[in-house]
Amino acid sequence: MRSGVNALDDLADSSRDVAGLISHFTAAAAFAARTERRGRDREADIIRLTVTQLTHTVGALGHALADLGVALAHAGALHQLAASPRSTQRNQDIEATRALLRARVDGAHGRLHASGARLRQAADRLAAPPAPFRSPCINATTPVTSPSAAPSRNR
Repeated sequence: MRSGVNALDDLADSSRDVAGLISHFTAAAAFAARTERRGRDREADIIRLTVTQLTHTVGALGHALADLGVALAHAGALHQLAASPRSTQRNQDIEATRALLRARVDGAHGRLHASGARLRQAADRLAAPPAPFRSPCINATTPVTSPSAAPSRNR
């Protein structure tokens, strides 16, 4: 994290990016929820899981944005401290405020990375093909054919 005006610029860019992600994921969750059909089929379950994962991600993004907001307040305090007369106390205040700013930025990064990892894991689960149905009466090595793949008797 750079200091001074550069830190404010960096935090402004990061805040705008995270706010944009919140808006994007919220819109995606709302769209998915509107397309959901009633029922318990696999497609409806996937849509419900998608909405849930997107909204959980928005929650994590909101916490990251809050961390960035507090970091911005610390960057503003650093800006003010930089203009104050040089002293040992000023140097200590600057170092303490920088540490608080770094902690908030690191917290935001940690939340964003964890949220991204959870979203990727959920996407991998959603993209995985469904496990084939296995009847307990059929030997596990016997392939199960779907009714559409079974030979027709009306030939």
